Amino acid sequence: MTEMFEDQAPLIIFLSIIFVLIGAAVGAYFVSSKRRNDTARRLALWVAAVVSALVAFVGTVGFAIPVLEDFRIPGVPFREKLLGSVIAWAICLGAWVIAVRCAISALRNGSSR
Repeated sequence: MTEMFEDQAPLIIFLSIIFVLIGAAVGAYFVSSKRRNDTARRLALWVAAVVSALVAFVGTVGFAIPVLEDFRIPGVPFREKLLGSVIAWAICLGAWVIAVRCAISALRNGSSR
């Protein structure tokens, strides 16, 4: 019985982290959209920036950089290598842009211009 739980432990940890991150982002959205208090909006923007930066960092280090190793494998067609790399890096760069925009908005007193 304990062996079965040990096999599932990484999955449970991963899902717990994902739910906490999603909950923080959703909570930040509701706080920033429902309240007009500048402090609450700024805090919500910082939470969104931190969550986006964390997702972007993990995606870049764990997903986008290893995709570049496909270029060393001779059996994979170049088109697939290039397409996979472009998609992975576009997703990671998008998450980085969101993190930077949220941080800039938080530094500008919560105004979203």
